Amino acid sequence: MTDILVTNDDGYTSAGFVSLVNELSKYYTVTAVAPDRGRSWIGKAITTKKELKVKKITYDNVEMFLLNGTPADCVQIGLYDLVPHRPKMIISGINIGLNIGKARTLSSGTIGAAIEGAIDGVRSLAASLSIPIALRDKKTDFYIPQNNVVFENAAKITTKVTTIILDKAFRDVDLFSLNIPFNATVTSPLEITTLFNTRYGRLFHKKGNKFNHKTPPIQFKDMEEQSDLKVISEGKISLTPMNISFSASELIKDVEQTFRQEW
Repeated sequence: MTDILVTNDDGYTSAGFVSLVNELSKYYTVTAVAPDRGRSWIGKAITTKKELKVKKITYDNVEMFLLNGTPADCVQIGLYDLVPHRPKMIISGINIGLNIGKARTLSSGTIGAAIEGAIDGVRSLAASLSIPIALRDKKTDFYIPQNNVVFENAAKITTKVTTIILDKAFRDVDLFSLNIPFNATVTSPLEITTLFNTRYGRLFHKKGNKFNHKTPPIQFKDMEEQSDLKVISEGKISLTPMNISFSASELIKDVEQTFRQEW
């Protein structure tokens, strides 16, 4: 019986993915299903126009399934074809870089996989680790086993959060987004947060008659209290509870009254 289904959007060789599977496996039975290559910025996309294939492999001493699809595809096929019983939880990550704010959250393949799990009624968690600019500037390779150590504390933190979530029932919460500062440990402070509301701005830059994607860096300014942005800026772990209703429930009466009058 599988306790936890694990996936990600960075691909199966990601140090964050391997570290997370290894740590979770100390306490739970885990089935790992990952895209066969990086699938970042793909949100909750589902593949419809090509045939998907699953292959079971062992990579860096971790048994896992590879799928030539999206993170959300991994969740779907994992739930319905690769585990004999529904898991207690789905965990996506650990992403190489933060997934904070409304704009990035809705674009993230890491969070898209967790949303897919939540849609199917399985409690879900997406985990992401902040990567310092210095490591990015050095072009540190997070796709080799030697750098698994970078994600060991984040994997321990994610496992600790997982245990707490599994032991409790949270009303109106479909999934959680966990964002971890680079130097955090299991004893670092954690705060419950909201998604900050700053847009990410221009994503595509023109060169001749072509456009190339380049994500602007996160701007740590105009930080709302209790937002994931502010909490991360303070060096604390951010845990954002979310739901997938997309209904502005608190505003429905106001909208309803307006349309009754004007329609």
